[in-house]
Amino acid sequence: ADRSSAAQVAAGLQGSVSDAIGSPNANYVVQKILTVLTPQEVPFVAEELQGAGPALACDEYGCRIYCRLLEHAAEDESTVRLLDSALAEVDVLLTHPFGHHVVEGVLEHGLARQRGEIISALRKGLVRAAYSRPGAYVLEKEFLYSS
Repeated sequence: ADRSSAAQVAAGLQGSVSDAIGSPNANYVVQKILTVLTPQEVPFVAEELQGAGPALACDEYGCRIYCRLLEHAAEDESTVRLLDSALAEVDVLLTHPFGHHVVEGVLEHGLARQRGEIISALRKGLVRAAYSRPGAYVLEKEFLYSS
């Protein structure tokens, strides 16, 4: 998708980002928009998701949006607020079948203080994390990206 087409599609999604994310097909459109356009061009995406918190991070399609935001806009103020809200439930995300993808994305792309929150949670729940498949994936990423 070129930038012009992506901008037109994005404008059409404004106000219905949450509905699009809930769709098995339209969530891919939102993901593509996030990869083609800058956060300044589509600030409404992260803004419309404020308040969704951990529930969206644990959603089969919602976790993908968090991951794209981390990959392309980790330091954007709206993205930071969205992730901070989700990380309020980091203990849940660590071992959740979809939420762990968000935690892994934070370990790879997130702010240092957000990574610190995850590492702290892992220290407290190391055994629980290690005995769950999603938690084991998070531990693997932590070893890979810790400095």
